[in-house]
Amino acid sequence: MSSAIHAAERVKATMPALGLREMIFLSMLSALPVGGARGDDPRGGVLPAPEAAVQRLAEEVRDKGRIVFCAPTRGGDWDLFVCRPDGSDVRNLTRTPDWSEAAPQFSRDGTRLLYRRLSRGETIDGNHYGAQGQLVIARSDATEPAVLGESGEYSWASWSPDGRQVACLSLKGIFFVEIETRKTLRTLPRKGFFQQLVWSPDGRWLGGVANSFGTGWSIARMDPATGEASAVSRVDCCTPDWFPDSLHLVFSSRPPGQKTNEGYGWTQLWMADLEGKRRMLLFGEEGRHIYGGHVSPGGEYVVFAGNMQENGDPGSAGAPMGLIRIADAPIIAGESRELRALHPEAKSGPVLQLPVGWEPCWMPPAGEGDEDAKKPRTEPRPPDETPGSARRDGIPDDGAAVESLSVELREKGWIVFSSGEGGEEWDLFRMRPDGSDRWQLTDTDEYSEAGARFSPDGTRLLHFRIPAGEPVDNNTYGTHELVISAADGSDAAVFGRDCAWASWGPDSRSLACLDRRGIRIVDVESRRISRELPRRGIVQQLVWSPDGKWLAGTANGLGVAWTIARLDVESGMLGAASETDRYNCTPDWLPDSRRIIYSRGIIPGAQGHAELWVASGDGGERRLLYAEESRHIYGGCVSPDGEYVLFTRSEADLGCVEDSRTRMAIIRWRDAPMASGGSAVFRENHAGARSGPRLDLGPGWEPHWTYAPVHRERP
Repeated sequence: MSSAIHAAERVKATMPALGLREMIFLSMLSALPVGGARGDDPRGGVLPAPEAAVQRLAEEVRDKGRIVFCAPTRGGDWDLFVCRPDGSDVRNLTRTPDWSEAAPQFSRDGTRLLYRRLSRGETIDGNHYGAQGQLVIARSDATEPAVLGESGEYSWASWSPDGRQVACLSLKGIFFVEIETRKTLRTLPRKGFFQQLVWSPDGRWLGGVANSFGTGWSIARMDPATGEASAVSRVDCCTPDWFPDSLHLVFSSRPPGQKTNEGYGWTQLWMADLEGKRRMLLFGEEGRHIYGGHVSPGGEYVVFAGNMQENGDPGSAGAPMGLIRIADAPIIAGESRELRALHPEAKSGPVLQLPVGWEPCWMPPAGEGDEDAKKPRTEPRPPDETPGSARRDGIPDDGAAVESLSVELREKGWIVFSSGEGGEEWDLFRMRPDGSDRWQLTDTDEYSEAGARFSPDGTRLLHFRIPAGEPVDNNTYGTHELVISAADGSDAAVFGRDCAWASWGPDSRSLACLDRRGIRIVDVESRRISRELPRRGIVQQLVWSPDGKWLAGTANGLGVAWTIARLDVESGMLGAASETDRYNCTPDWLPDSRRIIYSRGIIPGAQGHAELWVASGDGGERRLLYAEESRHIYGGCVSPDGEYVLFTRSEADLGCVEDSRTRMAIIRWRDAPMASGGSAVFRENHAGARSGPRLDLGPGWEPHWTYAPVHRERP
């Protein structure tokens, strides 16, 4: 810090200018995984530094805690999201279609989170968001939310250092509220403070935006013991926050006299000491307004948001967040001729691109804050997975065992899956088997994508696309248009609806497809039908064995309900692999081509949940792999080496996927059978089954696994 301040003394410090249209409010895309990845590259000119330097920065910050931010979903509301500081592991924390959430703040110890909850139809205002809606306080993963007061109460709340109080700001003054009792302990005159209040880590200061120091937009500090206030930076400044040392503030400012942007200029990120005597530019870019700076818990980095227009950019896609090292500052991105002339010592980077987001806040790493952050997850826990519930459902809350499984899995290839991400249509995502490096492969508002499968050699991917507005259904997704692309989602080719329930052949060059007239073998390159087989009652979810000798699928006509059937490719003979007295579905092959994993459903008219089972192809050696008292288990997939089992856990019986709250999980094959349930009857029915470890991977459906490298680099 001191070196940065000394460098600032060499810089001519003219104080910024913001104007009355303060605070950007980005009209953002739903949170994008892994650095905001989409089909195109949204970085523009923000990354002038060499890619290697950016990658080093990403690797340096990856394990340094979590960043929480808010972003809009495709459903039209705003949710809270969290990611690693390198932009990976993006997950939706709130997922509340009837509400919007904004302005999240972690407590200083990282165990809790506060934010504003607004009605869905209310427009979030960049200058008044801290007084909109209701204040909510929750655990750091947004579980156990508690609403404090009515709409507009506890405005501009900010955590005390010990997390027991919040300081709030209203026209009547600054008041300090004890969270547990909700009692107002004392009040102070606001001394011109009117928004964006923030309590220093050491508790000795309040920072905020004030209009009492010769301008309407000053950064000021106040002694909460005496109420004495003084300016830190005059002339058009906003969005202050504290450095961990409580001796410096980061804030947005727009220096006067800029000729660019039709004389209006561009907002920049600055820092200053308490007296405002030593000031320094941290980051600027002509063509982008920079707001919402937040310093990392160690004081080494700063994350921020920015966009092209101060009014929130509602007519376009918004803009991504960025992250820099303090030691690299000042940094100027893009051409920025006027700004570079004022700061000739400035560097060009590196600047790490993060997902699209607004008002980011940085939480310390696990071990320094919330213990729950140690658990590898990519999405928030549903109600039955709040802390402590693992003991109730029979899975021991053994973080070390889950962490060990996570570490064991991380480098074992890639998983592709479908996820709604809180929107109205489903997209494809790719991630590591430990849930990290989550990357969005498709982003098509007019379609939902489902049923993705890597080719055996890992070079290509097939999936089905469903027109937006039509339900994504476990029993019909394979009847829609087939799309084949490279494994990273690029070079997509549409094959149409003549390749229902397509499954890769062992050579990765052919497909087996279901047709009303039979099973067709199709050459991918020429799209010609090379062979036809009778389908013998197979109706959906066709899958070709790794050795090419067998086809499996869900069939009727072999029993009273759906049966997992195996068909000999040479002879066309069909036989049952599963029981024939119940609804069974979603088969897949083990690497040995001898055994089939499938969902063993309920007997017609009976109660219960689908369980994950395995059977030999001839129907012998059936046994349980995984069962859960409160979930249906579907979409089982065995890792390419046969050592792990990947599956989907669904609250509702599929069919329709969108309302089923599907989540993915992984267990070791050698740990099976495994059962998760606390009732005496369930435990008795699954006597001898283990209770863990199970690695939760967050929301998703119909996952598939490859150990092959995927060559496209992360954006």
